[in-house]
Amino acid sequence: MSHQYDDIERQVGISAYASTHEGFAAIVKARYSDFVVHEVDLNGNIARLESLETPPQSIESAEIDASVSDKKRKHSDSADLHMDMNGKGAPDLPTPIPNSTSENTNSCMIGKESPQAHETNWDSCGQDLANLIGETLARELMSFLRHDGGDGVMNADKFYTLPAISDKEVRRSIHLLIKTPVFRSIACADNSDGRIRIWRKRFESDMPADTHSGGRGRNRGSYDNGIYNRRGAKCKPWPKDRPDFLRFVLYKENVDTTTAVKDVVRMARLPPKSGINYAGMKDKRGITTQFCSVYRVEKEQLLTVNKEITNCSGCGNTTLNGSSIIRLGNFHYSADEVKLGALAGNRFDVVLRNIDIGEDSVSSTCTRRQQVQQKLEAAGNALKAHGFINYFGMQRFGKYYDTHLVGIAIMKGDFERAIDIIMEEKPDEYPRIAEARRRWARRFESINASSDENSAREAEMKCARAIQNSLGRFMNCENSIVSSLSRHPRDYKRAFCSIAKNMRSMFLHAYQSYLWNMVASHRIESGGSTEVRVGDLVLTEDKPSHEGGGGTSGLKGKDVKIIEEQDLKDTRYSITDVVLPLAGSKIKYPSGLSGDFFDELLRKDGIKKSYFARIGTVDREIALGGDYRKLICKPEDVSFEIRMYQDPLQPLLQTDLMKVNNVDVAAITLCSSDEQQRQNLNQEDDQEESNEMIFGMSIGFSLPPSSYATIALRELTKRSTSSEYQSKLQLSGPIMK
Repeated sequence: MSHQYDDIERQVGISAYASTHEGFAAIVKARYSDFVVHEVDLNGNIARLESLETPPQSIESAEIDASVSDKKRKHSDSADLHMDMNGKGAPDLPTPIPNSTSENTNSCMIGKESPQAHETNWDSCGQDLANLIGETLARELMSFLRHDGGDGVMNADKFYTLPAISDKEVRRSIHLLIKTPVFRSIACADNSDGRIRIWRKRFESDMPADTHSGGRGRNRGSYDNGIYNRRGAKCKPWPKDRPDFLRFVLYKENVDTTTAVKDVVRMARLPPKSGINYAGMKDKRGITTQFCSVYRVEKEQLLTVNKEITNCSGCGNTTLNGSSIIRLGNFHYSADEVKLGALAGNRFDVVLRNIDIGEDSVSSTCTRRQQVQQKLEAAGNALKAHGFINYFGMQRFGKYYDTHLVGIAIMKGDFERAIDIIMEEKPDEYPRIAEARRRWARRFESINASSDENSAREAEMKCARAIQNSLGRFMNCENSIVSSLSRHPRDYKRAFCSIAKNMRSMFLHAYQSYLWNMVASHRIESGGSTEVRVGDLVLTEDKPSHEGGGGTSGLKGKDVKIIEEQDLKDTRYSITDVVLPLAGSKIKYPSGLSGDFFDELLRKDGIKKSYFARIGTVDREIALGGDYRKLICKPEDVSFEIRMYQDPLQPLLQTDLMKVNNVDVAAITLCSSDEQQRQNLNQEDDQEESNEMIFGMSIGFSLPPSSYATIALRELTKRSTSSEYQSKLQLSGPIMK
């Protein structure tokens, strides 16, 4: 590793390694398909997309069918069924709409088709309408909708009013029919004086606000999604013998959990407040699967998500250029919902590409393939045997590695310095944003801010208002600060507190993480990574969350003791029991060298241990009680395969969606940690090797919550995890040393 990238990690305390095996250069973060994360629940179940269903019919079609079926069952012997609105013989109710999988699929329920099919859609939908309101009215209404007079149409032609309909089920079926794809593209409906009005779509904004729920305007009317009703009408009863929660697996590529959940709610037309529950957040970069649940929703409603997304094989960014994919599967009903934090960890499968073991490792007695194979096997086995130092990863410290510096300023009560760090110029930003930051830094150039407070306030207010529209809309911290100071200049505490709570906490947690990383490096460098020593802290109790513990966050269910000489003689504890504290007001600190180093770091930053208790009085929404974190993390279920390939974008890992779609990985497997596969490969040890072949490695392991896969990969490759280093690596060709 070059000193340049070594220094980047040292800024946040990352320096030591748990083992001393020689590393190799490799791409760790090259493609989204190279980073697969499977959630593991408290029972050890791994979230895998094993089945993928598609909706048998559209939700609107299902609603109409259900309505018709209920109507027929309810009124099969009723004389009222034979009377129409005018007392004449009533038309039959709508004929059932066939499933999308049937031979005579009604495409008005499932989307666009060819022109010929579109005419068939109109005929079929017109017949459904005739079954509800009669042939004559249906022909008049269809003619009204299909022959729009254009912008010159008279006001009286904005809508068509149907005669009064006494039967509530028939009225409901009409509204549902108007919401099917063919009709809703040209029409919408409301009620006026007990009669249904069918409006031309282009006049939807003219619909009176009191005739439909949601007010005026496009897409603001009411709709019934089959389970919930925004108009407050009584919902279809939930079956008494069915559990309340629909559980499923959410599979996603190139989209974070929050965005994916919002997309599912939108595409499935769930009420925004219905809520999809999940155990943990999964970030955008990668292919992830996780357990989710939703309260009293039919499976068929969520299946629309699988239909609305474009078809793809799910090979990640190697084929889709960053496009996002969402799939839902493994549906089942359960009495238990998925709760936040209820996970045992994550299963990671990662691909390292374009591996180069270095010139020094080349031997004339072995082929290139054999040497690569030996090197990678040694690296994989070392990670399995020794684990890795459980550092907080680089992402904990923000894009510019300065979040902990803001935390230091806040701990000291220097809010002006904290604001300056957040607002200072950053490298590689858009010129417009960079100029706004420079203007902010120069806001007091022409005045003496320390002696002329009024002028300073006026200058700051003017600058804040001037740059307010120059910052990016996703720069939440900066926008909150500038907005606050444009109204309350020089009130830096107020400005900092205007930042969202989770972001304010992030700065302080980053400082805790920085201290932890620094002490961890010092502990390994001074005491090694294999033995417990006097003064270490070890966990004597660590209850999981389902047994009353706090999981990976907080002190609940955790207890520690300081190692003494007698403990070493009794060999009661191993290095995997050793923990270091996240600095706080309620934790114990280690004694000996690690404890002294904590004191030295705090003293260097101008912070006393009492400040961690004081922070709650400064910001009532934030508390820093502290926590304990294991020094060494040993991955579980480590497995790996070494592969050889030619196409730099060749998928090397079969994702769940690839398995469901029967898409294979075409790369040649050279070596596997699985014994059975190893024997098979030894029998077939005649794979062709050429200078154009590229070596890669797929490695899988399970980690507890809050442990970083990027840090495990740092241990494996002995290379930096910083984005600066990774961005310089290539998918093929020479490796940067």
